[in-house]
Amino acid sequence: MTLLPDWPGRELSAACSYRWYEQIDYGDGMAVAKVSLSLDERVLVAARAAAATEGISLSAWISRLIDHHIGIQEGLAAVREYEAEHGPIPEEARENARRVLRDLGVIE
Repeated sequence: MTLLPDWPGRELSAACSYRWYEQIDYGDGMAVAKVSLSLDERVLVAARAAAATEGISLSAWISRLIDHHIGIQEGLAAVREYEAEHGPIPEEARENARRVLRDLGVIE
């Protein structure tokens, strides 16, 4: 595994690569790294359409999507850590969580 620069503790599979061009700071305290990506053409067309529908750049859309995925992975890791320390989460609590996620439109 290789660590991403400026992302403490976040790891990428060795099979995944990135090319670092430059780091840009827009003055809002959020540094942005410019990278090159290769995407399946169908995925790229759909992503551009989704970004345009939301009125944001493709870069912003992809960044938000990746950040969302990272949040999910961190949440799953937190559940695994909790269960390792306290045992399985009771089914009633799991069903309550599913209900909340359905109400929010996160799951079906």
